[in-house]
Amino acid sequence: MTDRIMDWDSHSIMTPERSWNVLWFLVRRPLTLFSKMRVWGRERVPLTGPVVLASNHQSLYDPFVLGSAMRRPIFYMAKAELWKNPIVASIITHTGAFPVRRGEVDRGALESAREVLERGDVLGIFIDGTRHHQDAVGEIRAGAAMIAAQAGAPVIPVYIHGTGRLADEPRAPVSVSFGRPIMISGRGSKAYRAGAEEIGAELRRLQAFAESAERAGRPKYATPPERPAETDGGQ
Repeated sequence: MTDRIMDWDSHSIMTPERSWNVLWFLVRRPLTLFSKMRVWGRERVPLTGPVVLASNHQSLYDPFVLGSAMRRPIFYMAKAELWKNPIVASIITHTGAFPVRRGEVDRGALESAREVLERGDVLGIFIDGTRHHQDAVGEIRAGAAMIAAQAGAPVIPVYIHGTGRLADEPRAPVSVSFGRPIMISGRGSKAYRAGAEEIGAELRRLQAFAESAERAGRPKYATPPERPAETDGGQ
């Protein structure tokens, strides 16, 4: 399944971009209304060019929430287990998602990720590897930093807040906070680990911002914090 690059061009009618437009139209309005979704810092995502979105992961709702917060299609790297269900597999494949085998070096998934960025598209990675059913940032893996560094693409950390409560509270408030782009400098495991730590630090800043914004009544217009200058992409 992941031994080759996903053949997105084979979807000649419902391309990933068209599928995203349909899902965006169907999903965004209900999410905005029922979860009272707030999006902060969306302008930090470039309108064109390769981008790695590195997000925390709380819930099965996260891909829909993050997708609704953007207008560009997101090509998600998703756990291979999702492809065991043929209906789910068909839907997510048509939106451009591709599988990754967790707990091992999946070269096919890495090639698919590189292809996404070479095309100038947005790659979505849930950077802590698995869902954490609470508003917390889990252990950050180095994969996103490695992929971004090798492609010369910026990483934009994204913190999703509140989706872990949606199963019990369908109208629980949800927010998405975008951080500043991070360029990962250097190559090798040490550089990738340092990049992952920088992404993790930014996610925790975004978490603190989201929690503060919720206490302040979730203002419609707010700006996520800047990173300290000394950690700005290693510059």
